[in-house]
Parts: sequence; C-alpha cells; structure tokens
Amino acid sequence: MTPEILVSSVSVRGDTVAITYVVTNGAQSQDSAAAFAVDAPTGVFAITRPTPKTDWWVSKKYKGKNTAYWAILNSLPPGASTPSLYYESVGLPGIATDWLEGDVAVPEYQGSDTTSQEVLRDNSVIGKTVGVEAFPPDRSAQALLTRLRSLTQSVCASPLSWISNSALCAQLVTDLDQAESYRASGQMAQAKSTLSHYVDILAGGSPGTFATGVTSPGYWVLKSNADLINGLL
Repeated sequence: MTPEILVSSVSVRGDTVAITYVVTNGAQSQDSAAAFAVDAPTGVFAITRPTPKTDWWVSKKYKGKNTAYWAILNSLPPGASTPSLYYESVGLPGIATDWLEGDVAVPEYQGSDTTSQEVLRDNSVIGKTVGVEAFPPDRSAQALLTRLRSLTQSVCASPLSWISNSALCAQLVTDLDQAESYRASGQMAQAKSTLSHYVDILAGGSPGTFATGVTSPGYWVLKSNADLINGLL
C-alpha cells in the first residue's frame, strides 16, 4: 500500500486539539486497506464515526494501545479515499506515528501492548503525520517558541521533509528567532506580528492555501502551534 495522508484541519481549544484527516490508498497500491490509526499517547477524548456509519467502526484504543482508530469494514481499494476522519485529544499539536493497515486477518488480542505494536507493525504501512503530543513541563511562551523552532527544523529536514522549500525554511526559523528576541525584550506587539508573518508565509500569503513546497501536515502542525503561542503573548 502507498498511503497519502491529507491533514484537513487542526484546531486548538483550551487544552484540546482536534484533527481531521482524509486518507487515500494510492492508486499504485497492490492491496486494499482495512483501517487507519494514529498514535494518541494521552488518550482520545472524542472520535467521530464517518458516514455511512454501517461502513465504519471506531475506537479510542487498538489492541490495548491508545490510538485514534478507524476500521473500514468494506475495505478501501487502491485509488479510493476515506471521508473525513476526526478525533480530539488533550495536549499540543505535534508529530505522531500513523498506520494504514492492510486488509489481512489479524491475530486475537492477547492482553498486552506488545501484541498491539507487533500487529500494527507487521500488517501496516507505518508513517508520520500530525498528531497530539503530551504537554511539556514548561508551557510558557518562551518554551513553546523553542519547541516550535525544533518542530520547524524537523518538518523541514529528512525524513519528514514536509516542507521542501529551503529558503522558506530558513525564513521560518529567522522569524521564530526574531519573535523570541522581541518577546525577551518585552516588545509583545512586534513578537505577535512576527509570528503572524510566520503563518502568512506558510500559506504563501493567501488564506486557505499553502506556499510552494509546503504539504498539509507541514502547514497545519506549524500554523496551529504558532497561533497558540500568539495567543499567549
């Protein structure tokens, strides 16, 4: 299978992050897909069952492991896409492991997390997407700016390469360094303006679009964290 994971939206409300995906089983795939799962280490607060509901089963755990899990009861053939897959978890937007599980028989649950991890590993294509990470010990604007700088560098680098425009990546890091400099000197209006510029260039200057070289997970994981920090300044 060759999955394509589109992140449709990421929103933060208080301590809760809501994420929506559309998953495509690539046209060149040799197998149908049976399920999609995203690691959710802090647990899943809410998850929706797509329509038609008779075609789907959802769970907040899979084989004892905290995941947002959508089972495709009729399977997803090559070239087909899911409807919107939505879940909520408590934490911060970050980078999470995902699994697109093939339409194969799986062993019965034996009551251990090791079993779940082996089943997901052996029967799935494993990747990375936007997910929800546990809160860091320090949630100050300074600490979250440092975290966003690290996220930006990870998104721009291999193996993720969610942003392939090196000049844009350099400007994003420069914006974050400038925002922190403004914050440290008490110039909060300038810090907020710089973070707004950071988001604007991710979108290529047009709301609802992505700049050249920016993928949907790259855009949403960085934008959602920048917006959150801007609300703290």
